[in-house]
Amino acid sequence: MTATATAALPAGRVAHPAAEGLRTGPTLVLFAAFVLGFLVALRLDSAAGAELHLAVGIGTWAFLLGALTLQSPRVRVQVAILVIIATTLEVVGSLVWGAYRYRLGDLPLFVPAGHGIFYLVALRTAALPWILRRQRGIVWTVSLAATAYMVWGLLRPPLPDLLGFVTWAILIRFMARGRAPLLYAVSFVLTMALELYGTSLGVWTWAPLLPGLWLPAGNPPTGVGAGYCVMDALTRRTVATFRRYRRTPPPPLAEPAGPVTTG
Repeated sequence: MTATATAALPAGRVAHPAAEGLRTGPTLVLFAAFVLGFLVALRLDSAAGAELHLAVGIGTWAFLLGALTLQSPRVRVQVAILVIIATTLEVVGSLVWGAYRYRLGDLPLFVPAGHGIFYLVALRTAALPWILRRQRGIVWTVSLAATAYMVWGLLRPPLPDLLGFVTWAILIRFMARGRAPLLYAVSFVLTMALELYGTSLGVWTWAPLLPGLWLPAGNPPTGVGAGYCVMDALTRRTVATFRRYRRTPPPPLAEPAGPVTTG
């Protein structure tokens, strides 16, 4: 990361490991490939049978694994942990809870890999020097746009998007007090673009009322991009915990007890 970009980070905020040795050209190529790939993949999957559905999943995994070979070990570990966390949440949110459902009622193979690609693209995009220099303006713009979008969701018939309001509140909390607000802003914009595109094609659909909570939700909820704030926080905590564990020396072996004598 350049000195100028580092200086653009507010005190207490952290850059992500994707910023190490970052070059703009490869990041823009990755971003363009991500956009094109998902435009095509979701369009194909929207009417795919079982075989094409599987092929889309395999292609998405190939994309992720190929992209990870070009990243540093730190980034590969971070993305791998995010994929595990995101997949767990997908199983709970879709298959168990039913807050949303995929078109064929399964957890598509492209979803875990898609989370990894998405996170890698967000990490690298948020670490671009010319993005970092505009961090404050980007964070404020996205926060205000997210707020306006949330209000629109509350006023839109037939039901107010209360899940959108709840997730918006989580987003604003992370944007105001989180350690990587620029990453959250980038993730929110990318998430909403994917959500609007995927739901418009019927690849997945949000329940109008969350099962068990009966909380009205939009399709998609207006603040659903906050999910990546939570997943990033969980990922970084998991990585930090692993590092602390590796650096902590093992406790010394207990000395064998000496012979017991009786007086």
